[in-house]
Amino acid sequence: FGGAERVAERIARRFEALYPTTRLWAGETYRGRAIPGRRGPPWWRSLRFTRHLDRLNLRSGRDNVVFSLEYGPDCDVYRAGDGVHKLNVRRRFRGSRRWMLNPWHWLAPRLERKCLESARVIIANSNLTKSLVGRTYPHLVGKIVTIYNGFDPAVFHAAEPTKAALREELGLPAAGTLLLLSGSGFVRKGLHHCVELLARLRREPGYHEDAYLVVIGKGDAKPFQEKMKALNVVDCIRVIGAVDNPQAYYQAADFMVLPTRHDPFSNACLEALACGCPVLTSAENGAAEIMTPDTGFVFEGRYDDAELAAAVAFIRTFKTPPRAVADSVVHLTADAEFAQYLDLVTAIHRQKQAAP
Repeated sequence: FGGAERVAERIARRFEALYPTTRLWAGETYRGRAIPGRRGPPWWRSLRFTRHLDRLNLRSGRDNVVFSLEYGPDCDVYRAGDGVHKLNVRRRFRGSRRWMLNPWHWLAPRLERKCLESARVIIANSNLTKSLVGRTYPHLVGKIVTIYNGFDPAVFHAAEPTKAALREELGLPAAGTLLLLSGSGFVRKGLHHCVELLARLRREPGYHEDAYLVVIGKGDAKPFQEKMKALNVVDCIRVIGAVDNPQAYYQAADFMVLPTRHDPFSNACLEALACGCPVLTSAENGAAEIMTPDTGFVFEGRYDDAELAAAVAFIRTFKTPPRAVADSVVHLTADAEFAQYLDLVTAIHRQKQAAP
């Protein structure tokens, strides 16, 4: 499963405990027929998936509420977890017209508009996403609501053992200031800015031999080797790759750093905060909305010497205890997130029942 599939699985399991729930995924069998969309290029998969589900006309049932995490099919509730496709394309290609060679980038905005216009309610996972969707589709502003992502407090919580014990267990430096980048796709997540921040921090008195960067997640760090060498920080950076226990790294780190190019809402930042780890991230991350000056630092996007100096000052003067950092997001649990989904679905079901 990818991130979207895991979210869909989690939401479906919650609804199954309360209502008869059907999961409509490509490759699954429904009413004796396999749902298409498992094979072929992305544009073909999405087109076949959308056409098949629309022919079923599931929204027409008075007892049916269609909750979609995939743009394309008509639905009652759409969760816009990935923001706006054409804006994502604009950020990714940065003025290049290479996007025009991929049929998916022509089809996706049409499927997105169709899905958004069909929905009774559009869920944005941050006010940043709500603003981007609203600016792109101003006629839909009235049906967009913000529901922040939630975390599992049984998994993500402030550490009971000491940081030193956790670092020893993970094979990380026992002493010093440990910065952590957690995310997949190192260019978009801003690894180059993390390297610059580490180099800037290590120039500070008392940090020359005692500041490190650990990187977890899927991605290729080789393109960043020259920058690491030029800034003389190769030996104090560890690229670990994908892990199945990110919470241990959040608990062991002193600061999570995610200067992302864009994230509708980074779950990694929320999970780090829940583990008592303060966060430095960009204003282009919806998760910045849940931070305060006592729990995090927000890059405005310049990443010049002045902004890096401000980030270093934040690191050097940070005093908030891990437990207080964790308490700042205690209200953003997965249970609280689902309770809001349930309220929306219940209200839509009542509307359908009351319709003539």
